Amino acid sequence: MQLSWSDRDSIATALIQTYPDTDRLAITLDDLKRMVCGLPGFSGPPEPPRKAHLESILWTWMRLAGQDGG
Repeated sequence: MQLSWSDRDSIATALIQTYPDTDRLAITLDDLKRMVCGLPGFSGPPEPPRKAHLESILWTWMRLAGQDGG
C-alpha cells in the first residue's frame, strides 16, 4: 500500500507495528518525520505539506496505540 501524508490512520498503524516500543511522548516532530518517511510503502514527499500533518499523525498514533493497550 502506498502511503502519503494524508493517510493519518494508516501511517499511525504502520508506526505502531514498526516502532512498538517507542516513547511517543519523547519523540520530536523531526524524529517523527524521519520515521514516517522510512516506513515501507511511504511515497509522499520528504516534507509534510504542513506541520499540522505531523501533529495529527502523532495524536492518531497515541490514540490507536492506547486502544491496543500499547
